Amino acid sequence: MSLQNVSSTNKSQKKSGGCSLAIFGIGWTLFSSIFFILGLQSIYDGLGRTQWPEVPCELIHFKIQANKPKADPPFQPKVKYTYQWEGKSYTSHQVWPNKDGEEKYEALAELIEKRRNNDLTKCYINPEAPEESALIITGSDTLEGIVPTIIGGLFMAIGIGLIISGRREKKKKTKALSSQSNKNDEAPAVILVPFFSVFALAGFGVLIFVVLPAGQKYFAAQSWQETPAKVIWSTVRSRSDSDGTTYSVDIFYRYTFNGQSYRSNTREIMSSSSSGRSAKQKIVKAHPRGKDIICYVNPENPWQAVMERKLGWSGLFALFPLPFIAIGVGGLWWVLRSHKKKNVSVNPYQAETPQTKTNKYPKPHKEFAPRRKRILALTGTVFFTTFWCGITSVFVTIAVKSWLRNDPEWFLTIFITPFVLVGIGSIFYSTYRFFAVFSPAPTIKLKPASISMDGTAKVTWKVSGGIGSIRHFSIYLIGEEEATYRQGTDTKTATEIFYEQELTDTSDSRNITRGSASIDFSQLSTPIMPSWKGTHNRIKWSLLIIGKVKFWPDIRDDYEVEVQPTSLDQ
Repeated sequence: MSLQNVSSTNKSQKKSGGCSLAIFGIGWTLFSSIFFILGLQSIYDGLGRTQWPEVPCELIHFKIQANKPKADPPFQPKVKYTYQWEGKSYTSHQVWPNKDGEEKYEALAELIEKRRNNDLTKCYINPEAPEESALIITGSDTLEGIVPTIIGGLFMAIGIGLIISGRREKKKKTKALSSQSNKNDEAPAVILVPFFSVFALAGFGVLIFVVLPAGQKYFAAQSWQETPAKVIWSTVRSRSDSDGTTYSVDIFYRYTFNGQSYRSNTREIMSSSSSGRSAKQKIVKAHPRGKDIICYVNPENPWQAVMERKLGWSGLFALFPLPFIAIGVGGLWWVLRSHKKKNVSVNPYQAETPQTKTNKYPKPHKEFAPRRKRILALTGTVFFTTFWCGITSVFVTIAVKSWLRNDPEWFLTIFITPFVLVGIGSIFYSTYRFFAVFSPAPTIKLKPASISMDGTAKVTWKVSGGIGSIRHFSIYLIGEEEATYRQGTDTKTATEIFYEQELTDTSDSRNITRGSASIDFSQLSTPIMPSWKGTHNRIKWSLLIIGKVKFWPDIRDDYEVEVQPTSLDQ
């Protein structure tokens, strides 16, 4: 087969591959849009219900049905009330617009307290359908719609990315090599920014609306009043989905506080379910009907109580948002940083790029100083350390308190240990970066500002200020070639140093304090490349400064410099 036929066959196959990817992306996007639309519809309906007008109503019957532990949901209010709208009378049995009951008795607190105080005198009606009404309108409907909207939006972003990648692959492979687009092959920022934003928002959402409130409740519960209680019933609840069946313990109990009778089924600060029924069944068996137990009651809101003030294994859920936040924030930082640095690449032998274009009137010199880079490095490490240790400290406090009261939580202690070690390491590294800010700061001056391959340049340095004494000082001019390639689904970058010139290497204090060195490429016997950046390759030149400091963090700073082509290449 001729070379032309082979090339034609390959192009046809790659074109077909691009079409298949685009078609798959279209199907993926359409399927994901179902969840997105349903979520938006739920949010829209929830917001609409919050606008329902409030009208007077007369409560005829009120009862919380809670004597059937196997019921789903277990707590179902049975009510009957009447109201009027535009001269007509209506009767309703609906407490909420779109549900019949609750799994948590505590969620009925508002309704129960209003009934106890004879304050159930108003309801909300749908003005477009007056027969539809509710005693309680909350924002939970809107919040429930956010989850499918975010998930649907995430998968739609993936699908759109597949469509764009497929079309781009198709167009690229149908063009001649010399006319192919030189744009970055990666998904555009308009896709990646929303993609990573979803991860960040999901992580921060769980942290702010779930983890932090649970932590606040945990610390508040430590001062709640110990109160006798009696078990009404206990059972094991199961939840089944595509991932299998999980089980949880549900214990319903009554207690008396300040002469008033209350009920609750809140057992832990953070309720959880997991696989394995036998362990839950043992807990239920140990809490039969009529057993006397102890609960802890919130004196400010007596309807709020809990059986266990420890977080237990469910407290590990607080670590759940960390990878989402790391992926989201890290991905956004990477995308925005890459987008900022992205340059259009061309063939360096056919045209100029922003890095190879020669300035006819170059700047007389360029000065480099390490203070700003050191402060930025310190800021980044302090932010990570504060965030990481802040989250970890919640669980460390729980573990320490469990040991102090001779009831150690072994699993939590073992699980949290590696997170604590990472936190300790980050504290030491932050301390190191803090001291490094005050290390001697060599000021480097390059004259002219860019180095010409057929000319000379001069590097001067001056060391002043800082803590510590430099024992050994070196400056190197480094030329590196970076190549980015794909290996499976991973993108890797290989770096190879093709040029290294020692500008100074001294232990003489006089030469360390100040000095100069020359750069001259004209005498080289082997050709070298000027600064250049392409789609997957890059030629990078930099000055590397190394200083050994006595009893203080050493110096290691690098500054990228520009090497211009010879005048014959202009």
